[in-house]
Amino acid sequence: MLPQPRRILIIQLRRIGDVLLTAPATETLARAFPQAKIDFITERPCDEVLRGNPHVADVIIYDRRHPLKAFFDVRRRKYDWVIDLMTNPRTRLIALFSGAPLRAGPAFSSAKWAYNVLLPLLDNNIYAGFKKVKMLEPLGVKTDACPRPFFALPPFAAQYRRGVFEGLGIRPGDLIIGLAPASRKATRRWPAEHYAELARLAAKELGAKTLVFCGPGEEDIAAEIAGKSGGAALIPPPSKSLAELASLLAGLKVLVCNCNGTKHLAAAAGTPTLEIYGMSNPASWHLPGDPRHRAVYRTDLPCIGCGKSDCDIGIKCLRELPPQTVFGELRELLSRL
Repeated sequence: MLPQPRRILIIQLRRIGDVLLTAPATETLARAFPQAKIDFITERPCDEVLRGNPHVADVIIYDRRHPLKAFFDVRRRKYDWVIDLMTNPRTRLIALFSGAPLRAGPAFSSAKWAYNVLLPLLDNNIYAGFKKVKMLEPLGVKTDACPRPFFALPPFAAQYRRGVFEGLGIRPGDLIIGLAPASRKATRRWPAEHYAELARLAAKELGAKTLVFCGPGEEDIAAEIAGKSGGAALIPPPSKSLAELASLLAGLKVLVCNCNGTKHLAAAAGTPTLEIYGMSNPASWHLPGDPRHRAVYRTDLPCIGCGKSDCDIGIKCLRELPPQTVFGELRELLSRL
């Protein structure tokens, strides 16, 4: 029987989607150990998705330019448990340097020097949010169900959203569809021309207004979609924070997206999603058991979810997934909302 912890640290340094899918582990731990204070260490801007989370007492910022500050901050807090749910060379060092009596992390052979409790390596066909929770079972945590990703909308959300939508000519009662077309990897990106055609179909068949969301460095793809859509797709002003972005996403009827951080943020903000999959495994990244979230992919290709950044067959999974097919899925999802 492990001693009851009073201070717990969760490690997940990046990315936005991964932090959102790790955060449910804090809820599971809070239920199992209500006396414990649970902190989280991550990088900016991922810390924003944890603000307002009732199960996270404090967020430690890991700054790559000044890593020792975070190391000593963790050491100073004298955690009982440190749980590394990311595991790379930096996170293993954080866990080891913490001095915590219990240091837990995934049971990779290369990482055993950092941890004294090894967490199970689970099948990739488990939803990533639930997988992080299931990994905690050796710590005596009951995991019958996975808490959903959560993002606390700011108090200004409705006012901010209303101002942006009015500036784009969107009126109350309009059907608003969002697009999140960006991804770091080409094998995750449905082509821009397909998104543009989807926006045209949504405008023609549904009378929808379509917004294209992009982050820093993603402006070109948003401009390409807007340009090829013939005016059917609009680009909102850049969000200055994840809180602003989530405020806009919460005003959509549906977000159509690749497998990316915006998808997870939308789901956490309560927005239905239509998710397009190529190299990403739908079983790992699609929120199960919720009809407001729908996955679309080529069922005739055995290589869906291959996990590869390069493709020998020209990324047929995405390039040959027609906009008409995705529009049909969109219409079906809308009919169920």
